Amino acid sequence: MTNEGEETLERRQWLVRIGRSIILGGISLLSLSLVTRSLANGCVRLTTPCQTCALLKRCVLPRAEQSRQSQSEERA
Repeated sequence: MTNEGEETLERRQWLVRIGRSIILGGISLLSLSLVTRSLANGCVRLTTPCQTCALLKRCVLPRAEQSRQSQSEERA
């Protein structure tokens, strides 16, 4: 026969494992949604970090070049 203490321990371990799986699944879904949102929009912020950067004029990154072009188009 099984001991009640062992049965309670097994049930508790099962519940802890289910809880961990649910938390891991939630974190995974949140991460996936954040990654897809950032890939779809390019940048989550309304203003790009390049527009607020002090080194924008000397930066050679593609995002900085796009930011400079959009600023020059807005001024024209």
